[in-house]
Amino acid sequence: MLRNLLVVAYRGITRNLSYTLINILGLSAGLSACLVIFLVVKFELSFDTFHKNSDRLFRVTRAASNASGIQHSAITPYPFAAAFRNDFNDIPLNTQFHYHEEVQATIGTEKYKAAHILFADSMFFKVFSYETLSGNPAVDLGQPGKVFLTETLAAKILKPGITHLTLDNKLEVEVVGIVKDPPANSHIRFSMIVSMPSLGKDFLGLPIDQWGMNMSGYSYLVLPAGMSTQAVEERLESFVKKYYVGEDASRQTYSLQPLSEIHFDERYIDTPGGQGYINRSSLLILSLLGAFILVVGCINFVNLSTAMAVKKSREIGVRKTLGASRNQLIAQYLSEAFLLTIVSTGFALLISELTLPFINQFLQKEISLNWNNGMLPAFLGGLILVTAVLSGLYPAFVLSAFNPVTVLKNKLSYQGSSGAYARKYLVVFQFMIAQMLIIGTLVVANQMNYLGSKPLGFTRHAIINIPLPETKKEKRESLNTLLETVPGVEKVSFSLGPPTSNSNFGTGYYLTERGNADRYEVAIKPVDYNYLETYGIELVAGRWFYENEEKMTDLSLPAKDRKYVCLVNEALVRQLGFSTNEEILDKLINIGLNDIDVPVVGVVKDFHTTSLHQTIGPVVLIHFPYFYYDAGIRINTASTNVVLKSIEEAYAKVFPEYLFNYTFLDNHLENLYRQEKQSLTLVQIFSGLAILISCLGLLGLVSFLTQQKVKEVGIRKVFGASVGSIVLLFSRNFIGLVLIAFLLAAPISWYAMNQWLQAFAYKTTIGYAVFGIAVIGTLVVAFLTVMYQSVKAALANPTLSLRNE
Repeated sequence: MLRNLLVVAYRGITRNLSYTLINILGLSAGLSACLVIFLVVKFELSFDTFHKNSDRLFRVTRAASNASGIQHSAITPYPFAAAFRNDFNDIPLNTQFHYHEEVQATIGTEKYKAAHILFADSMFFKVFSYETLSGNPAVDLGQPGKVFLTETLAAKILKPGITHLTLDNKLEVEVVGIVKDPPANSHIRFSMIVSMPSLGKDFLGLPIDQWGMNMSGYSYLVLPAGMSTQAVEERLESFVKKYYVGEDASRQTYSLQPLSEIHFDERYIDTPGGQGYINRSSLLILSLLGAFILVVGCINFVNLSTAMAVKKSREIGVRKTLGASRNQLIAQYLSEAFLLTIVSTGFALLISELTLPFINQFLQKEISLNWNNGMLPAFLGGLILVTAVLSGLYPAFVLSAFNPVTVLKNKLSYQGSSGAYARKYLVVFQFMIAQMLIIGTLVVANQMNYLGSKPLGFTRHAIINIPLPETKKEKRESLNTLLETVPGVEKVSFSLGPPTSNSNFGTGYYLTERGNADRYEVAIKPVDYNYLETYGIELVAGRWFYENEEKMTDLSLPAKDRKYVCLVNEALVRQLGFSTNEEILDKLINIGLNDIDVPVVGVVKDFHTTSLHQTIGPVVLIHFPYFYYDAGIRINTASTNVVLKSIEEAYAKVFPEYLFNYTFLDNHLENLYRQEKQSLTLVQIFSGLAILISCLGLLGLVSFLTQQKVKEVGIRKVFGASVGSIVLLFSRNFIGLVLIAFLLAAPISWYAMNQWLQAFAYKTTIGYAVFGIAVIGTLVVAFLTVMYQSVKAALANPTLSLRNE
């Protein structure tokens, strides 16, 4: 029985090769898209699930409430770890680590750049399940001057007999062990783990014993069985009040964030390692996209199968006359659908295997067809079953329901078949999906253009940033002197970082005269005199720093003799309730950094310190020369390569023991929206794919329609019908279906894309042009597809179709 079904199915497939080819192309494309999307979604959902205690592992997060709202942070003060262990000894599995973006590792005369550095305590490997290959981290990470390297970094920099290396020319550490590279689906990335006692003011440049200093400390814990998060969070309330001396503890709230949520929570932009986050709704949209593309391919199969009803009707009539039951006929056509789906799946697997390397390179992921994971075979089996049933069930029921007497008398027509209306509905659904994807693509593209063109409050072009390994005054002055002699260098500024960057100190501030009851969170940006002109920031009230004012903040001066002044942005002025910028001038504000009262001498126009996902918050600009770890250099781009070479030579003279590294500011800003740009490219690809599959189906459908109307076309031509009138005859129904599809797609797309735009604090609007382009573009593509077949029919010799009449 099975053999007979397969033989008949094979004959049915090979008898109509053009129809079979269209179906295989559509289903292969739909299945491969669905498979790739499944692999991407599966990878994203697998983040951090490899940890043994992943279901009970939590990150400690902090929320600071103030008049401007609630500011969320994944960073905890460095003293938090010791205090927590003292007060929560019933939660023994807890750890804290410091994250450092990059260091220079020196071994003898060789220098290497190493990214993603952790300073971790002795509990790190007990809390997390990263694999240790050698060494004893439970002991070594509790001692100063120890380091573990990942396999990749060790293979790159270690040589036989070498056990010591120097980090940033100021911290010597001993290599005491090797660990496996963290999995690609880990939100924590690292290439080396240095013992936490090695972290101190000499290396970091900051005191790490202050509760008000929030730099890059991250705390995690494993909740014991039977203990609830609510109970721990309630205890943390009194914990905060106990240790936040001099702070308004009522504004600080500590919470436990499940490990499984970290990769999907966009509130915490300070997650270590730059893995970023992905919104769960984005994964849902991506999953629906894959399902839609597959459905479009299945619709092609259904439409073409029912369109061929007349062609297959005589075969069905004969089989029924010879005694074939309806169930047998249904089984036959389902077998044909299954065979076609299996063949298409083979092509889909080949397409997926060939495209995954490019997808991994583009998305910066490590996705593969892992057959050892039971989920992939199960998904593929389910995909084949669902696709075959979706594609084959309806045509099987339609075809098997034909009356043998009617079909053998040639009284069954294409237009009168029961599937005619169903085919129209399916075409509408196909083009509704295609237009939704086009509208979505245009909205994402518009938003990306908006982000790229929106004024940020500073100059983004022709500026390069060089990280400085040391902040000594003599080094800065030497570098500045050399750079000023370089042709093409227009301005140089030393600071903690460019305007939009993570190079800010998060701390509290309040207006001194009002007291610390009204305390707010603020970003402190240490900047020099040239910062304003280098970055093109606008001064709107008061004055800028005086040229020699920085000398009064020198650490060589006694603390009582140091004099600070600051400038603030307009957001801070508004936050304090002043109606004009001038009102805040000469007022004292207390900033948590060193707990000093500083007079405000000027106000700058708001500029963005973070990506446009977030609104502009309060900022304080102040002279802190010992935090100038970045040189911002505005250059003449007429001879960029020559200027860069000269800058590198100047850098080498001042810092001969360090490797030269630089970034263009505009490239840095573009990277803030890497995920959105990736989403745009994916949507563009899949939108094009959906449209292509829809057109393939339409092409096949029109082809069969012209075959059924070949005599009608011949008669019309005999009576003088033009080619244009015949094209219109075939196209008008499909054009109407496309317009109906647009009326359905427009409101759905408008709602969905408005929801997507809510992730941005600053966003474009969805204009009428987006919908106009979508419907006109789809109409043109559909018309050209129909015209291709109808023109062929119109140009055919009518005597060939009418000679038997």
